[in-house]
Amino acid sequence: MLPVRLTVIAVALVFCLCGAARVVPAGLTGKDELLAIHQADRRAHFARDADALVANVAPEFLQVFDGKVQRISREDLRRRFTTYFQGAEFVAWDDLEPPVIELSPDGKMGWMIARLKVTIRRQDAGGSKIAEDTTMSWLSTYEKHDGKWQHVANASTVEK
Repeated sequence: MLPVRLTVIAVALVFCLCGAARVVPAGLTGKDELLAIHQADRRAHFARDADALVANVAPEFLQVFDGKVQRISREDLRRRFTTYFQGAEFVAWDDLEPPVIELSPDGKMGWMIARLKVTIRRQDAGGSKIAEDTTMSWLSTYEKHDGKWQHVANASTVEK
């Protein structure tokens, strides 16, 4: 079994990868739509809703982390989150600064840089609650298909 910190980091990086499917109010700009996805991701973490986190992930997702490049299916991400959320209690999933969001000139691609503090609480083998704080940053890439953003790639870092 992975130590709590490694588990938190590994899965926290994956959750950063996933923009949850959500209804985005009409009339928003592309930047506002991506910010709404980011805010919905926060709500999905507190609700421990793995399905919401992966609903708008592309069928094949590209993850860059820890010196590795991996292609991950949407279903594999859903399974990871389902496991990760078991027994988890999110105390914080908070921006340390406003996300930086940019769009391509044609509005069909976008990217977001986020920096967050994540605090998660789990019970250890002895029944004690253990809180793990992590500060992380990531760059997520999105493509717009048929009017809907799909999360296609993510590169993440964890502050040491």
